[in-house]
Amino acid sequence: MSTPKLPVRLATVADRAAITQVLVPAFWDDPVWGPMFPAPDESERRQQASGFWDFMVGEALHYPDTYVAVAPDGTLAAVAVWYPPGAAEIREEMLPAYDALTLELLGAAGAAAVHDSGERFDAERPRQPHAYLNFLAVAPEWRGHGIGMALLRETRARYDAAGIPSYLESTNPGNDLRYEREGYRPHGTVVFADGGAATTFWRDAP
Repeated sequence: MSTPKLPVRLATVADRAAITQVLVPAFWDDPVWGPMFPAPDESERRQQASGFWDFMVGEALHYPDTYVAVAPDGTLAAVAVWYPPGAAEIREEMLPAYDALTLELLGAAGAAAVHDSGERFDAERPRQPHAYLNFLAVAPEWRGHGIGMALLRETRARYDAAGIPSYLESTNPGNDLRYEREGYRPHGTVVFADGGAATTFWRDAP
C-alpha cells in the first residue's frame, strides 16, 4: 500500500482547535492516556480530553516545532508535536494555569493522577540534549495509510541534519514496531501508579 503524499507545513496558532480535534480521538482509547479522562459520561469525558489537549497544544505552539499534514479538503490528517532540545513541555509561568485546569476538569484525584504521570514521564527523559516528539497523531479517517510515520520522517529530518538525536514515548504497544522500523531503539520504561506502562525510544542522529 502506497502512502499518500500530503503537504506538510508548520502549524500556527490558528491550527490550535484543529490539532486538538485530531488529538482527542487519537488518544481516546490509548492504554495510558485514555484512563486519564475517567468521566463515565462520554460527552463529559470528551470535554475533559478536549480541555486538556487544547492546553497542551497551546504550550506546544509556543515553539515553532509542531507540523501538520494537510488533507485535500484542507482538514488536518496528522500532527507531529515536537519540542526542541531543552524546551519544557509546560513553561514554568504556565504551571499554575495547568494546575488549575486539571483540577477543574478532573477533580483532585484525577489531577493528582495526571501530575504523577507527568512526573514519571519527566523522570525517564534523557538528560542528553535531544528533540522530543511529544505527540504523533493521525485523524481517524486517515489511519492505516502510513501518514503518521511519513510525517515523523519528514519533520525529524531537520534534527537529523543538525546532528540532534530524537526521543519519544510510546503509550500504545501496537506502535512500538513502527518506531523500531524508523530507527528508534527501546530506551526505558515508564511505569504508572495504576500499573500501566509506556516504552521510551531513542534514535541517534545519522
